[in-house]
Amino acid sequence: MKIKLPYGKESILLELPEERTEIIKPKKLKESRSTNEILEKALNEPLDGKKLEEVVRGRRICALVADTTRKQPYKEQIEACAKRLKKANHIQYIITTGSHDPDDEGNFRIAQFIERSAKKYGLHYDILIHDCEKSTEEVGITARGTKVEVDKKALEADLFLVTANMKNHYFAGYSNVVKNFLPGCCSFRTIEMNHGLALKSEATCGRHPWHPDPERKTNPVAEDMLEAMQLIARDRPIYTLATIGAEKLIWAAAGAPETVTREGIKIIDETTSFKLWPQKYAIVSPGGYPYDKTLYAAQRGVSLTKDAVLDEGEILWLAACNGGYQGLGPAKKTKEFFYDPLTLDKPKNLLAEEVKKNYRLYKQKAYKMAHILGRVNKIWLYSNLNHNIVEAAHLYPVKNPQEVINQWIKGDSHEKILVFKQANRLAIYASNTTE
Repeated sequence: MKIKLPYGKESILLELPEERTEIIKPKKLKESRSTNEILEKALNEPLDGKKLEEVVRGRRICALVADTTRKQPYKEQIEACAKRLKKANHIQYIITTGSHDPDDEGNFRIAQFIERSAKKYGLHYDILIHDCEKSTEEVGITARGTKVEVDKKALEADLFLVTANMKNHYFAGYSNVVKNFLPGCCSFRTIEMNHGLALKSEATCGRHPWHPDPERKTNPVAEDMLEAMQLIARDRPIYTLATIGAEKLIWAAAGAPETVTREGIKIIDETTSFKLWPQKYAIVSPGGYPYDKTLYAAQRGVSLTKDAVLDEGEILWLAACNGGYQGLGPAKKTKEFFYDPLTLDKPKNLLAEEVKKNYRLYKQKAYKMAHILGRVNKIWLYSNLNHNIVEAAHLYPVKNPQEVINQWIKGDSHEKILVFKQANRLAIYASNTTE
């Protein structure tokens, strides 16, 4: 059988034995409506409270919009909200970059979308692309000791409007409204302190303080993020438009953050969470651009699917890595604290504990990656990176991914091969564990 997998802005065609191949990708809901129809229904029928156009009347709004590293229908989301903001006194749009590059050209495109919609509906507005190194103000300290420093422009509003695209997250549990505050519009120092909690074992996918299942509420990173959001908002209300889906939405809901997020988590668990028997071989495609724009971004797909691979198994990783800083990450700091720790001259099984020392932001990704490297036999990487760069990080460079598959087929005639499409959106749980 021939399988087409996303790779950068294109795709790769691979041939696999049909009887031994299992393809795992997000499930489709029985949804025939367009993205615009889904958004309109969500905003016209909020899960609780009043409609957006009613709550913004006479208020100064801070609208938090995700940055370009996400894959979502920005134009439609911005437009659906903008036409309901005409009665607001002022809208301060903030593109929530977190620690990502504020000067990425994709962020400027999002700013253009905002400007066109704001002018179309005669809004009084400003647009800011958040820079975590500039102009922040401290609003408090969380119970875990995170000093919360937030963009000053976020503190001038009477109400927050957050458009949040939800999916699985490999250490914060789920991407959701909370992440637009921290890391979204916080300082580098705040993000670093919070993300250091990712080194704890309960900081993993499928766990969040707003999860409907009482057994899955503990997640130190997400709990700290939630407390930071509360410190930033204080007594000011937050209105959420949450969505699920990439270019095309499958679900949306509007209203209070916790109510909306709980419903979103149910949909994510239904459509993108899988319980599988671990296998010896797996092919991981993060989902193409922008999910594999850099090694840093593509790592998420490997972390979210790692439990499907047996100890001493092998992974074929398809990640273009042709953007950002040398294809490694969105900035020089990501090379220094994500990539460079993976190049330490240590045996793979000792790498994770070495990486863990002297934590700095971005090392949490290196630590999670080092754990996987130390457990499996090989991770083959097909990318645009120089082979020396790949090998230095304890990875095996690949010129032709089909040759790796052919080796697997020839060497083990009965082993199943798992294929993960859009791996950055999935969450895989081993069948001998509890979801």
